[in-house]
Amino acid sequence: MIWFHRFAPLALLCALPVPAHAADPPTPAAGRNPAAAQALFEEAQRRVAAGDYEEACPKFKASYALDAAGGTLLNLADCLEKQGRTASAWSHFKDALVQAQRDGRSERVQYAERHIRALEPQLGYLTVQVPAASNVRGLTLQVDGTELVSAAWGAALPVDPGTHLVRAEAPGFEPFEQDITLGTEPGAQQTLLLPPLRAVTANELAAPAPPTDSMQDATEPSNPARTWAWITGGVGVAALGVGSYFGLRAFSLWDEREAGCKGGCTSDAKAAGDDANQAATLATVGVSAGVALLATSTVLFLYSGEDGPDAEVGTRLSFTPIAQGATLSWGGPF
Repeated sequence: MIWFHRFAPLALLCALPVPAHAADPPTPAAGRNPAAAQALFEEAQRRVAAGDYEEACPKFKASYALDAAGGTLLNLADCLEKQGRTASAWSHFKDALVQAQRDGRSERVQYAERHIRALEPQLGYLTVQVPAASNVRGLTLQVDGTELVSAAWGAALPVDPGTHLVRAEAPGFEPFEQDITLGTEPGAQQTLLLPPLRAVTANELAAPAPPTDSMQDATEPSNPARTWAWITGGVGVAALGVGSYFGLRAFSLWDEREAGCKGGCTSDAKAAGDDANQAATLATVGVSAGVALLATSTVLFLYSGEDGPDAEVGTRLSFTPIAQGATLSWGGPF
């Protein structure tokens, strides 16, 4: 097997397998960059030496796009052949043959011709037939995202082994898609007979998309009583938590005060006693408020269940801490 340098004659070539899907011929870039092309070519060679073929082949293609050297194109075609991408390799060898003939490189001409002859019996073919009933105005076909021109409809076209997506679309019709799988055996053939596309009715075109559940929920009237029930319930739980914390702290501080008052209270013991009293007051307020708020939340839930979302609730909630606890008042129409 032969390794073609970008410009120099010959060296040893290694096998380069890559995934099997149709490859577009590399298009030379509008702005040439020979230095970058050479760097990519050499990097592709290193990838080949390391056995990383999936990275090597795209770098050959990118190198050719930056500088259309015939040796790069031959190496890319060889890479595709080793991947089993017979149709892509055959097409690239055809392009390389034309370029070698133009450049007067006889050894490259012979190399490309040998591979073209070897690949042709292995090619697989895909045919897309378009009956008259399916050939509606504005019909377009694509194979793997590439448009299939009308002149190619009904023709057996070389494609790589593997699965190919055929898509048909036309204005006023639902798109049609179908996967076609071509085997790896030489001469494999598949034919797709395009069925008539389903017309989209005027009502379907004009009908707005149905609202989602979230959109419906957003337009439904809210229930003020239930909203207040959730708010007061949440605040009540938080108040109980705060009250419980200060209650535990009051017990702890009182124990410190008792321990410091054995045989006479120290200044630290007196401070602990004062802090214990303050914590006990806050605990009383928190627990009282929590219980009252949870009771209020329960009433609101019951009220919202009876009157439904249309009930109008104008609630007034007031909470006043005092030295011995707290007062809570709630009012509104029932």
